[in-house]
Amino acid sequence: MTFLADRELRPVTLAEANGLHADGLLLGRGASALEVVLTSAAEKPSVHTLREAWKARVGGRATPVLLVTLYDAKAAVVGPSGDHPPAHTDLEPSKVERICAAALDEPDRHAALRFLNSVLEELQSRTAGLRNEGLFASHELEDGVPRSDDWDSARQQARPLLKLRGRDLLKALGFTIETLPGPAYVLRAADSRTALAVLLERDEVPEIANTRFSNLSPISYALAQADSENLDYVVMLAGALIRLYPVKTGVGTGQRGRTETYAEIRLDLLSEEQAVDLVKTSPLASAWY
Repeated sequence: MTFLADRELRPVTLAEANGLHADGLLLGRGASALEVVLTSAAEKPSVHTLREAWKARVGGRATPVLLVTLYDAKAAVVGPSGDHPPAHTDLEPSKVERICAAALDEPDRHAALRFLNSVLEELQSRTAGLRNEGLFASHELEDGVPRSDDWDSARQQARPLLKLRGRDLLKALGFTIETLPGPAYVLRAADSRTALAVLLERDEVPEIANTRFSNLSPISYALAQADSENLDYVVMLAGALIRLYPVKTGVGTGQRGRTETYAEIRLDLLSEEQAVDLVKTSPLASAWY
């Protein structure tokens, strides 16, 4: 099996197989770690069959389980939790593989659940890995950007950046990083102060307060700092996740509050074809082009 072939695959059995072949088990991190159960089938299984296999594997435990079934060059997923777990079929296997790899790398089952719940609902989207919360016009991201004249050259520039994280990614995007007191930085593009950047640790969540950010949530702290530094944008990085927030109110197509208006990309989920969408359409593009 080539799906997640670089991971340690453990043996697994399914009490309710019903035509599913149990190929192996992958474990995430921490106590009661996420389980990714890999199965295969000769033909497309019914959602009922998939859910019954999932429920039998969970067996009333608190452990989150993601059941993945490969068939006819397609993939189905069920889970990771709930009395009536979400089920998705006819998915692109490479997309499912990227999601599984990212979930397995989360620091514990709680983080894995947060991640899966945020991405699985968008699995059928053409832009999985790119989340637009009222900042840009979604139609432009999906249809307009790929038709631009410099799409191919931009894609070539984006490809080597997909594996970079943190400060290395910011520098590769063309920014100079200026340190501020506390956990924030100013990004400069050429001679212009462009945005405020915050780099989160793996266990930190943008919307949850913690002591490192003066008992504020990271995004509330960052917006306050951006206000004091007279900067128009906040860039938040957390591993493979990048968010771009406008600092001024009333910016974006959604007309939402500041903490609710952003565009997010997951570098570990984006295909190479999608990788330039956010950079090309964002006000930060001047640093890269």
